[in-house]
Formats: sequence, structure tokens, C-alpha cells
Amino acid sequence: MKRTHHARVVAMILLAELGVGSCAASGLRVSDVPSVPLIAPDGTTVDAAYFAKRSPETVLIFFSSHCHCLDAHQGRIIALFDEFHRRGVEFAMIDSEVGASIARDNIESQRRGYAFPILLDRGAKLADALGAEYATYSVVIDSRGRVRYRGGLDSDKMHLHDDAQQFVRSALDDLLAGRSVRVPEGKTLGCALERW
Repeated sequence: MKRTHHARVVAMILLAELGVGSCAASGLRVSDVPSVPLIAPDGTTVDAAYFAKRSPETVLIFFSSHCHCLDAHQGRIIALFDEFHRRGVEFAMIDSEVGASIARDNIESQRRGYAFPILLDRGAKLADALGAEYATYSVVIDSRGRVRYRGGLDSDKMHLHDDAQQFVRSALDDLLAGRSVRVPEGKTLGCALERW
């Protein structure tokens, strides 16, 4: 019992150091997106916090070039972009893996038909700050740069089902309608990121 209590205290201290507050309705820990440098496809540096505040909502999806779960979701990701980008939502993939490079990410982006960038997260600093451990881990950020949803794209892994819970879609629908996000956290079913 003491060990469990100690672990909770340590976790609360770490969250406080990250500037994390609590969301009373759900128990979800909500934080501002940290100021972390990301490398854009053209080699320039963009700040994660600035990028997140460019639109009403932003969706960041953690990327892996070798994840079959992410591959299975390509159609859904592109459909989400097509539907919500028209409504002002920005999208970006985040590559936090060892061995990631601008050249490889640009090839992957073109091969997959992404109309949004893959941003390089050297040292997995953004992944660490947002708790991303798996490809397909998604974070929805509001216009104030606050994390409003984190977790899986949906409740599917490799095989897609018509009745899957669409976590990211639901979060965006809620936020764009001015509602609180009903499901602010969902289980991620992607591949483990090969992080730094």
C-alpha cells in the first residue's frame, strides 16, 4: 500500500513539473503543449506550442513508418483530415523515433498521400512531454494550446470495424460545437514507438 501511495505522489510531482493541471469532470490530466522544437519537411524549426495555436483545434498523431496499425488507419486519418481541415482544424504527424530523418519522413508523407506534414521530434521531447508511447497516439489541442484529448485514434487496432468508437472524431465534434470533450482519453492500440 505504501509503495502504491509513493508512486502516486511521484507521479503527481512529475505532472506538476510539466505544468499539468487536473480536469475535474474526467480525472484526465490536462496540460499546455510544451515549447518543443520540431523539424518541418523543409528543414526549418517550428515550435510545438506555436503550431498548436494556429487554428481552433490541432490534431497531432504520433508516427511510425513500420507500424501496421498505423497503416490500417491511413484511410481514416485522411478522411478525418478531409472532413475537419475544411472546418479549420490543423493536422500533423509527429515522428519521435530513433533513426527518423526529414528525407525519410518526406518520402513517407508522399507515399501515404498526406496533405499535412510529418514533423521530426528529435530526442522524442514532445513524445515524452505528451506521454506518447505508441504510433497512432493522438493528441487534440484547442486554440489555447491545451490538450483536450489524448489516446488512440479510435477503438480499433489492425482490423477496422464500423462500430468502433471514433475518439478523435468525437473530440473534434465536441470542441467545434463548444462542448466539453465527452471522452477525453482513449486506449492506444498502435505499435510501440522506437524512441530515443
